[in-house]
Amino acid sequence: RIRPFPNLPAYSIGYVNLLTWFLLAVTSIGMAQVGAMTAHRLPAKQLRWIFIAVMFYVGLRMLGVFDWLGWPV
Repeated sequence: RIRPFPNLPAYSIGYVNLLTWFLLAVTSIGMAQVGAMTAHRLPAKQLRWIFIAVMFYVGLRMLGVFDWLGWPV
């Protein structure tokens, strides 16, 4: 019998690993609550600057700036 996806880990449906999906779903629910509580406790200005810093970092990662500089970030 030919397996359509021979090199995939156990508990996979196609390219979706159910174990990984379950672990991500469970931790996302808990961390979303932690993030919401943290966002309500921080002042709006501080939260805005944290968001700007995270978006700037993600943008640099997407452009490959850290790889180009050879930084292991």
